[in-house]
Amino acid sequence: MTAKTIKYSQRLGDVLRCLPACKHLADQGHEVFFDCLPQYHSVFDLVSYVKAGSKGDVLDLEIWPNKYETYRKSKRSWTDFVYSHPEIKDADKTNIVLDKLDEKPADELPESYNLVAPFGLSQGYYRNPLELITRARREIGAENFYVLCPPDIKIQGLSTYTAPSVEQMAKAIRGATDFWAINSTPIILASATRRDKQTGFFPQKDGWETDNIFSFEGMTTMD
Repeated sequence: MTAKTIKYSQRLGDVLRCLPACKHLADQGHEVFFDCLPQYHSVFDLVSYVKAGSKGDVLDLEIWPNKYETYRKSKRSWTDFVYSHPEIKDADKTNIVLDKLDEKPADELPESYNLVAPFGLSQGYYRNPLELITRARREIGAENFYVLCPPDIKIQGLSTYTAPSVEQMAKAIRGATDFWAINSTPIILASATRRDKQTGFFPQKDGWETDNIFSFEGMTTMD
């Protein structure tokens, strides 16, 4: 068995999008490691086929900063660009498998709820979170309505949920009746956990479309 390491140091959403590459290598019989920043290591508690660390042959998939200009000029989607590496080009690149995520619901949420995730980093096309929240409450309804928030954001007058871990975020997204999100980590988790449910997506636009997540069953573009 040959050891292989996927190198993609940040951010959380990109680490998640690299998981199909890890599974592809593991399915070939390799021992697979992932070299990323320590704050993302909890991702690997949710999968059986890769663990944090670095060993053996290194596949450096990271775009920023060395490949960023090439990526933008290519006009290719993030997924197609990253998965052009010859060792992972045949991976099932739109299938993020969280095979160790149990069926228990998220902590501290009611049995039935709706959830909107309007916040994200690295947004080339800015979407106003307040506008998304207002639209979601209007169309989904205010009852059992929650806003998925980073730890540093609190919103007066609204029920908010801050996931203490990637596991709890995945469970919260999976359990929502209706779920709306921008192009950030939560929509990537939705692709892994909500293929049997409807998911509203607010994509990047105006030249930033290549950053968007791949389409998946149940995802509806909202504009």
